[in-house]
Amino acid sequence: MSAGSAGREAGMRMMPAPGAGRPRGRAAVLRLLLAAALVVAVQGSCDAPPRIPSAELKESYQHIRTFSSSDRVEYTCRPGYAKKKVRAILVCDEDGRWTGSTDFCSPKQCSYPGDPANGRLVEVEQFTFGSIANYSCDMGYRLIGNSQIHCVLKNGQVTWDGEVPFCEPIPCSPPPNIENGEHNGGDTAIFSYGSSVTYRCHSAGRGERAFSMVGDPSIFCTTVDNLNGVWNKPAPECKVVGCEHPRVENGKLLSGYRAEYTYRDTVMFDCELRYTLQGSETSTCSEAGHWEPPLPLCQRSSCDDPPDVFRAVKARLAGNLFPADTVVTYECETGYEFSPGENTRHITCLPDLTWTEVPHPCNKIRCPDPVVRNAMHVNEWYKTGRYMYGDSVKIVCNEGYTVKDYGSNVALRCTSKGTWEPAVTECTAEPHCPQPVIDHGQEVYKSKNDYSAGTRVRMVCDEGYALRGDEQIECKDDQNWAPSVPFCDKVCDPPPQITSGQHTGSRSGVFPYGSEVTYSCAAGLSLIGDESIYCTSTDGVNLVWSGPAPECRVVRCPRPAVEHGTMSPSRHTFPYGLTLKFSCDEGFVLHGDAETQCMADGTWQPPLPSCVPVQCPEPQVINGRLKNPSDSKMWYPANTTVTFECLHGYHFSGDGPATFEDAWTATCLADGNWTPLPKCKKQGDADVCEEVGYIKMAFECGVPMEEVRTLLEVQKLFLEIQKLKVEVELLNKDVL
Repeated sequence: MSAGSAGREAGMRMMPAPGAGRPRGRAAVLRLLLAAALVVAVQGSCDAPPRIPSAELKESYQHIRTFSSSDRVEYTCRPGYAKKKVRAILVCDEDGRWTGSTDFCSPKQCSYPGDPANGRLVEVEQFTFGSIANYSCDMGYRLIGNSQIHCVLKNGQVTWDGEVPFCEPIPCSPPPNIENGEHNGGDTAIFSYGSSVTYRCHSAGRGERAFSMVGDPSIFCTTVDNLNGVWNKPAPECKVVGCEHPRVENGKLLSGYRAEYTYRDTVMFDCELRYTLQGSETSTCSEAGHWEPPLPLCQRSSCDDPPDVFRAVKARLAGNLFPADTVVTYECETGYEFSPGENTRHITCLPDLTWTEVPHPCNKIRCPDPVVRNAMHVNEWYKTGRYMYGDSVKIVCNEGYTVKDYGSNVALRCTSKGTWEPAVTECTAEPHCPQPVIDHGQEVYKSKNDYSAGTRVRMVCDEGYALRGDEQIECKDDQNWAPSVPFCDKVCDPPPQITSGQHTGSRSGVFPYGSEVTYSCAAGLSLIGDESIYCTSTDGVNLVWSGPAPECRVVRCPRPAVEHGTMSPSRHTFPYGLTLKFSCDEGFVLHGDAETQCMADGTWQPPLPSCVPVQCPEPQVINGRLKNPSDSKMWYPANTTVTFECLHGYHFSGDGPATFEDAWTATCLADGNWTPLPKCKKQGDADVCEEVGYIKMAFECGVPMEEVRTLLEVQKLFLEIQKLKVEVELLNKDVL
């Protein structure tokens, strides 16, 4: 009986029995209200439950047609299916629909059926009740048996409805026999898939021509339907085949020479020079006794080599073949020409494969008579109008004249362009430079007061002065000295020497203004003072060194000692100028400078630092305190642990959920910070639930407000019904 039916039956029992006194007035009204409330409580009904392929309703539910809201039905799995670990129940909801998952039965599993030899299972994802296993054979094998078996129910168990088929090799009948030949298959009766046989022709008798095999010598067993075997091609033939001796006019046989040519003999031809092959370069003796493809032809395709021309070269020749319309260019050698201003000629290969007219020889290029003003020729063989490429003429300028860049004598040469080189047209008057004069210096080996172009002189300075510029200068055509005339500058005295040391100016005897020298000490000594000094002036007239020379002394600083610290680099001696870096051990912090240097007076500057223990400041916790007040202090050494407690009405809360523990510990770390400190929150804050000593119906921490409202409405309705029942009972007593 459903819950709705039970409710209706209970409502009926509250009505008075037939024949009883009928209530009047207020009692009748209360009965009607109670019946209405009970009707409201029944909200909906469902039709018959759904049919499920893998399950069926239990027997007790199969004949019920209508179900009330909240009624439940239970299913059992059909044969061939197994129940999952879920309840097989559907519930009728208030909207008249069945709710709940119908996936509570799964098909039972058949065992793996196995693979046949030379075959395989295909397209199988699972082996469950109702599934099908399909089989196929490898290439060359055929299936014997059913290609499909099914997972079925038999005697209450799932199993396969048939045996796994097997695969046997596909057979071929014996290969055909041939005349004048045989195959290597012997007397074998059955040939399996992939088997092959090879034919050979019989040997010819004495004085007879040999047999040729026409067709492929080997055939093999295959299949087209994967059931029956066939040979892949017809058997070859053995017969006498001969071709005539191959001949190609203006051609030559490259390969395949034979005394006699039979079936499948192949020859290769090429043509003689200046002939082109028309057709295929190879030809094979066919079974019909003909050359296939036909023998080629060699046709004339090039002019002969172009003729040579005296003192000319053939330019841009591409190989030694010259087909029709080929153009050959002749270029005269350097210094030669066909005619004045023309040094190239062309010839063309005509369609009849002959050349057009060949040019005449090349002639030497001529130069005009050389004419140079203010000069004369000195060649004894001087001639007029007969100068050719390569001839030379010597020109001598008149007294007091010269040719720029060449002097007073110059040789002219007739070039391939028909001009003279160098291109001299006159001798010009020689340029002169003024006498070079410098203060506090002089010219070396002074020999004359007249300095013509090209003259070189060397300049030196007096003692106590240094030459600034190039010491050698040359008079140029523009009547100026190049490089510019130098000048003499004052110099410093040699830099002072130092004991057990040296300076970089030892190889230089002159120290002009701005010169710098650097001092260095012998091994094991330290340089005290400026490492470098330079030549300068304090009055604008005299030159002096910028400062005194440094000293070389043995300077050592004491070994530095920093307790609870380390230095870098680690050394045994500490010379002048050495810089050290300090760092402290874990739990200590550096007070002072991290770097110090050994000074000339043997002290460390800045002074050595010290390493002091790391301390943490007094921890502060809002609404909390130290559990032991005697632990309170301004500073705490590293690794110190303190314990906290929250004030009355507060509890601990870290980064996670609130906790009601009564103690929290924190430790001072080596970096001067505390491990995470607690937070004390007041009990009843929004992030925690109120502690409750007992469970109230429908009121638990975390229940959504919408569900609470629904529960309150149901509770209200329940109380109203109870109240009505009490009032009805009281009225009945009054009536009785």
